[in-house]
Amino acid sequence: MISSGGGLLDRWGVRERSTAAAALLILLVMAVAGAVLLEVLSRAAVGAAHDQAVTRQTEILQELGLPWGPRSAEGGAGQTAVFTQAGLGELMLRLGRPGVIVQIQDAEGRVVAASPASALDTDLSVPVLEPGQSSDSSATRKEDALGTDDFVYVAHGMYIDGVSLTLTVAVPMALQQGTLETVSLFLLVGGPVLALLGAALMWFLVGRSLAPVRRITGQVRRIGTARLGERVDVPPTRDEIAALAATMNGMLDRLQASDRAQRRFVADTSHELRSPLATLTTTIEVAASDPSGATWPEVSPVLRSQSRRMGRLVEDLLTLAKVDDAGLRLRTADTDLDEVVREEVARIRPASRHEVRVHLDPVRIRGDASRLQQVVRNLLSNAERHAATWITVSLRAEAEEAVVAVVNDGDTIAPEDRDRVFERFVRLDDSRTRDTGGSGLGLAISREIVAAHGGTISAGEDSRGHCRFEVRLPLEDGVPAG
Repeated sequence: MISSGGGLLDRWGVRERSTAAAALLILLVMAVAGAVLLEVLSRAAVGAAHDQAVTRQTEILQELGLPWGPRSAEGGAGQTAVFTQAGLGELMLRLGRPGVIVQIQDAEGRVVAASPASALDTDLSVPVLEPGQSSDSSATRKEDALGTDDFVYVAHGMYIDGVSLTLTVAVPMALQQGTLETVSLFLLVGGPVLALLGAALMWFLVGRSLAPVRRITGQVRRIGTARLGERVDVPPTRDEIAALAATMNGMLDRLQASDRAQRRFVADTSHELRSPLATLTTTIEVAASDPSGATWPEVSPVLRSQSRRMGRLVEDLLTLAKVDDAGLRLRTADTDLDEVVREEVARIRPASRHEVRVHLDPVRIRGDASRLQQVVRNLLSNAERHAATWITVSLRAEAEEAVVAVVNDGDTIAPEDRDRVFERFVRLDDSRTRDTGGSGLGLAISREIVAAHGGTISAGEDSRGHCRFEVRLPLEDGVPAG
């Protein structure tokens, strides 16, 4: 039964879940990768611009004839002085370079010279420095959303012709910002596009992968009771789908075997019940047709015999039905197995046509006495039908098992039939009539009872070539009684 509750995700199939998971995974990967990429590009762009500004500042100071070495952002000791014959404007023309802004600020923070000239109005937000002090935007930079400012600069305070000024070299970041904006736009647009493409590809691939499952489903749906011999195709992929197909075929094998067994069981049961029922019906009709009623005493033994036969058959069928349904329920207790065997021998001996020999050792086990009595009764009844002159019943303890053996001097069972004889409704002697033979259920029931006790039952021959049935049951604590 399929539940109608649950949310949307609970109603999604494998294909929908796989597609959604693939799309979300691609979006997550793109978001993380994009953030990392933008951070790396931003740092690389700022670092390259900073290196360019430092390099140009070093060149300028060398052109001015000043020694230059590494300085901290707080500045170094001592003062730097430059004396030049040219004015500041001429000096800017000589120091300027394409792609680099050079500014000179006075002690009030006003830009008094710049290269190019258009940079006079450009605010670099450079602090006023005393001669000998240095400033670097990398130490005071505040990053925007893209991770860069408009400019990267380095500044140095000095005396030029005796005047305290601040020399600043800056590199514009417009090109780098444009590159980062382009990359960001690509990630924002390309991420969802890639997610859609990945989802479409996953939808297609999962659909292709589930095609064998749909084929298996269609084949199983077409297999009905009349077509249980058909099987689903097993793909050669050796994956979970192949395992599913093999499991489905195994289930169909079991269903077919169960169906065959059920049909055979119903047919055999109907045949077994038909014979005594027909005898009862015919006998009753014959007796009823006699108005004097004198026939009833004559047919009463037949009626009783066939009624008992039908009762035994119904009882056996109920026992097997319990086995098939939930297994036998045993009432286990400490049981003297020799007493169980002795009671059954005492029951059959007065009515037996054969000599019954008994050799019993005292043996105690844990078991259901009534069920074990049924096993012994079935073995003795089977021996009574097939023995020629005598039946031998023995019980002994061997190692940690109790061994019950029923031997008779009748025909032995062929080796190829010694397992089949315990199947339901099996009669090895086809010439035997159903009136004189058993129902073919006694040995099958005995096997189920013995198996429920953790034991085994087998058919074979003794050392002298006589027919032998043997039951082995585990002893209570491995110790025989007596």
